[in-house]
Amino acid sequence: MKEFQPDDLDFRIIRILEEDCSRTYREIAEETGRDLWMVRDRVVMLKKRGIIGKCKAEINYPAVGLGCRALIMFNVPEENIDPFISFAKSAQDFKRLVIATGQRRFYLEVVGESCNGIREYARKTLPKFGIYDVVFEVVLDSPV
Repeated sequence: MKEFQPDDLDFRIIRILEEDCSRTYREIAEETGRDLWMVRDRVVMLKKRGIIGKCKAEINYPAVGLGCRALIMFNVPEENIDPFISFAKSAQDFKRLVIATGQRRFYLEVVGESCNGIREYARKTLPKFGIYDVVFEVVLDSPV
């Protein structure tokens, strides 16, 4: 089977949906100057190939009473990585978990009513997974 090579239209659709995933096929077709059905078929194909995943809303957390957004950076012992990831996927206040290279490999974005509440929750919960070398930072802004 021929390897998939996205073309200019595929990349344009991806960029549009990255900016606002609630855009309709019609809106994307108008912006790209392509036929609505062509755009629909491309989006369906990009989803089937796993290139486009789920669509998530951008939430104004303070407007719903969640006044603190924090970034917790830490390390997890190798034997606890899978259990921690499973736990993180089920925690409603955990918004993003990034695993990277560097001194602290795990970056967890958390939202809550107060920063002290998040800090206390982390202090009680993270040690259960052997998590160490923890740094807690409050997110002031994320302009991009």
